[in-house]
Amino acid sequence: MLYSPTEIALVGLIMTFGSIVQGAVGFASGLIGVPLLVLCGFSLPEAATINLVATSLQNVIGAWKLREHLEPRELVLPVIVRWLALPVGVFLAASVDAYLNSAQVRQLLGAVLLAIVFGIGGLHVAPRDRLPTFWQVLAFLSSGLMMGFATIGGPPMVIYVNSLTWSVDKSRGFLFFCAATGVPLAAWMFWTQHGEKILPAALSTLVVLPMILTGLWIGLRAGHLLPKQRFRQITFALISLIALGAIASPWIAS
Repeated sequence: MLYSPTEIALVGLIMTFGSIVQGAVGFASGLIGVPLLVLCGFSLPEAATINLVATSLQNVIGAWKLREHLEPRELVLPVIVRWLALPVGVFLAASVDAYLNSAQVRQLLGAVLLAIVFGIGGLHVAPRDRLPTFWQVLAFLSSGLMMGFATIGGPPMVIYVNSLTWSVDKSRGFLFFCAATGVPLAAWMFWTQHGEKILPAALSTLVVLPMILTGLWIGLRAGHLLPKQRFRQITFALISLIALGAIASPWIAS
């Protein structure tokens, strides 16, 4: 029921790197991990399951450590809207996996990642105390869809928190909390859609979970030491390279 030792080591290395970034900026483990795993030959449901298991404790621990910065009234709408959208994303992921080959899935993920990076980089909104309800709903609907599709629901929420006059710790705590509350529903939906075929992915990730949590610890400390803007620039540069590699992978392999 487990992957080969080489595949388990690959999962450990990729997701540990992703967890370092996740700990530092509050998101991006899935953005980095899922495309890299798909590039390495794992199916989209397998990659999404690996990321779901790897980030479940990451998000709970991160939210707990930053809990003093959270306000319940600011969390209700995001959580509910993400829950409503998540099943639609899971359905789309199953449809994509059934009708597209692995190369096409890689290219699709790459295109989505590039669109996210350019979207975040191109939006220069003056921070405010609160966004209109319409924009809140749009952000969290998008996040829920992307969470269900490939467990990469962070980017729309990143755009949201960067549009507010929140501190770095409050923004990170919010991202961790929203991600953590989506895990139980996502896990149930993934099991309903894919059943036992994702079990090796989940069990193999548990084997390297201590390594992944060590990466989270490193990232949480790094988040206090590095300027957020510089760290985000490095992160987005890495994501862009991964996206371009995913898009070009069919030609590179030929």
